[in-house]
Amino acid sequence: MPFVTMYVPKGLDDKALEKSMREITDAGEEILENTLKRMVRVTVFESEPERVYEGGGHSDELRPVVLFRVGPGRSGEAKDQFMNRIADILHENLKCPKGNIRGYVLDNEEGHHFTLGGKPKDFTKKVK
Repeated sequence: MPFVTMYVPKGLDDKALEKSMREITDAGEEILENTLKRMVRVTVFESEPERVYEGGGHSDELRPVVLFRVGPGRSGEAKDQFMNRIADILHENLKCPKGNIRGYVLDNEEGHHFTLGGKPKDFTKKVK
């Protein structure tokens, strides 16, 4: 069963958050193989805005963090497409820069991977 957990600061528009949750649920059914709408669980955790940090200092910009936990039966391409769609949804509804949205995909088949702005990051590349 796919679980999506969003971590955001308190004080965001409740209607925008609810709309995001509905759209993420719909996207899960549409994009992920072997997934029905009733299977997708979306949760929001809110923190105090002064507890949001970036690079060791306080950040006033909205920087949502999305944790996506999923079991077997979904392709890597579908997971990447779903994370990109989540970034699009949050960008549209919460009005935050897409590049500020960080995503973590946890699955039992391929290990873990990280997305920034909905795009997967490859840490196996060598730095020049």
